[in-house]
Amino acid sequence: MDYNFLTSSIPTRLANITSLSILDLSSSNLQGFLPYLPQLRELHISNNPGITIDLSSMFRAPWGNLEILDIGLNHVNESIPTFIANMSSLLYFSAESCSIHGPIPPSLYNLSKLEYLILNFNYITGNLSSSISNLQTLQYLSLFQNSLQGHIPDSICQISSLQYLHLASNKMTGELPDCIRRLTNLSVLLLSENNLTGGGIPNFVSNLTNLEYLSLADNNLSGTIPSWLLNLPRLGYLDLSSNNLQGVIPPNIRLQLCFGPTTLNLAGNRLEGPIPLLPETIEAVDLSRNNFTGGIPTQVGGLQNVKYLSFSSNQLSGPIPLSFCHTNNVLMLVDLSNNSLSGTIPASLGNCTSLISLRLARNNLRGNIPNELKAATNLIFLQLNGNHFSGPFPTFIRELQNLEVLNLGNNKFEGNIPRFIGDLQKLRILVLELNSFNGSIPKEINNLWDLQFIGFSNNKLSGAIPDKLQCFKMLTSRPRRNIIGRIISFMYSGVDLNIVIKGLPYELDVIFTDNSGIDLSCNLLTGLIPPAIGLLEGLFMLNLSHNSLYGEIPMSIGKMSELESLDLSFNNLSGSIPMALASLDFLSYLNLSYNNLSGEIPKGMHFDTLFGDGSPYIGNRFLCGAPDGPNCSRNGSSSSETVDADDDARQKWLFYAVVTIGFGVGLWGYLAIMYLMKEKWKKVYWEFIDRVVLRITRCITKN
Repeated sequence: MDYNFLTSSIPTRLANITSLSILDLSSSNLQGFLPYLPQLRELHISNNPGITIDLSSMFRAPWGNLEILDIGLNHVNESIPTFIANMSSLLYFSAESCSIHGPIPPSLYNLSKLEYLILNFNYITGNLSSSISNLQTLQYLSLFQNSLQGHIPDSICQISSLQYLHLASNKMTGELPDCIRRLTNLSVLLLSENNLTGGGIPNFVSNLTNLEYLSLADNNLSGTIPSWLLNLPRLGYLDLSSNNLQGVIPPNIRLQLCFGPTTLNLAGNRLEGPIPLLPETIEAVDLSRNNFTGGIPTQVGGLQNVKYLSFSSNQLSGPIPLSFCHTNNVLMLVDLSNNSLSGTIPASLGNCTSLISLRLARNNLRGNIPNELKAATNLIFLQLNGNHFSGPFPTFIRELQNLEVLNLGNNKFEGNIPRFIGDLQKLRILVLELNSFNGSIPKEINNLWDLQFIGFSNNKLSGAIPDKLQCFKMLTSRPRRNIIGRIISFMYSGVDLNIVIKGLPYELDVIFTDNSGIDLSCNLLTGLIPPAIGLLEGLFMLNLSHNSLYGEIPMSIGKMSELESLDLSFNNLSGSIPMALASLDFLSYLNLSYNNLSGEIPKGMHFDTLFGDGSPYIGNRFLCGAPDGPNCSRNGSSSSETVDADDDARQKWLFYAVVTIGFGVGLWGYLAIMYLMKEKWKKVYWEFIDRVVLRITRCITKN
């Protein structure tokens, strides 16, 4: 009865069916409480968030026949009670993602028949007790993603039946027990993301000849990679990423086919030298974030089974081999970013019809992007930023209808942004910054309902900002947070993004669905800021600085409740600052400098504490309270109606001086202009007159 929508409680009358031994109600949307069903041998009720599971009550009663219990993906929110010892026949216990907290009770280690114990994704604390050796029949132990501390006890080596040991993502410390060499039945050993020490990769691993999966990633391992490790007879998955390993990768890598993708992950170490030849069996290889040098081996392009290939963030040079993307390839991700690769993109990449992600960012590649890439219609992520590509916007991109991320920033592209950009309706991130695109922003961009980030800064775009911004549905409210990326062969394929937030540049290595922004800065845009901008209530960052926008700041900006960073500096905006800005509780960066704003700066408890130095308002000479603006204080003596004679005389003399200077400057300036009759001198003259008048006005105001 699993995978149904029963929306009801488990009837207690089921206890009357004495012949009932197996009950599977997984993912059935059950409600209510779990009744006592002592006749059951198997109970599967995972993924029923509406059901209440009281472990204390449940385990207090004897379930003498129960051998298999699966309560995973439910809300338990309590510790495992000592009464679990009443489940004396239990062979299989799974309670992952149940919000279980506290230590593992000693009584659990008395379940002498237990073969499978799965408590992943909980909040279990304390040490792994030495009493774990009591579980002599245990084959599968998975405590992934908890808060276990302390050492791995030596007593675990007494469980000779153990085949699967997963203690990753905890807080365990110390060295790996050397006695693990005795666990010769181990096929999976996953200890990543702990604080294990002890130098290099322990030699006892060479005794584990049945090992198929080994992950020691994200610990404090150092030293070199021993050659025997890459030649274990059954090893097919090796993850040593994010450690301090050094030296070169030994030659003759022999990874075997296993029940998952054949994987070599050595990312995030200090390995060096050339990239070695890779085994033909390889399906996923990640050598990123190391110090590898030389070129990309031609052999890599001919690998038949590889789906995930990342050599990013090394010191590789030379061209991308023409052998890439041979016919019948299965490549889904190619990441060669952050190297010193040169030359052009080989047209053979168009043969990668399975390609989902292509990242060639931040290299020295040049020329045009080959039209053959239009055949890679499964592309979701195309990141070519930070190179020397030139020419107009590539027209073949209109064929890539599955694109979600397009980054062509920091290249030498020119010409107009094509209208067909509006046809790529799955786009979420569109970055064209730091190029020479000109013309107007096509109004068809409003068709991109899923767009969450627009980066058009530092181009030569002109015209008005398109209205109807309410079409950006992803920006009208802050969406639920999810990571943008894909899992390919058990490896994560993500997106990075350079973004200016709160006036400072940031590089985001992971992008979430709520990382949103519009950056149109440093262009030639004119016109008004569209009032519809206020409908983007989920927008995080808005940067329209360094343009020629005019008119008033729309009152509707005060409705952008999620806005944290707003930059409208270096424009020709006028009028007053909307009072509604003071109501934006999340706003932590504001820059309105160098405009023509006037009136008073809004007041508010949150607003007043942010910008005490006045820097967001500098360059607005008519804005009250700006560092270089007028003093608009109305405080004065209300009891006196007259001024004394000295002040009156001073005002008169000042008035006569202003008139005399104005007349003289005006007359002689006019005669000079009539004489010179050159346009550039006229402009200089009237700018001088403006400055003189402004100084006189300020002088009168102060006196």
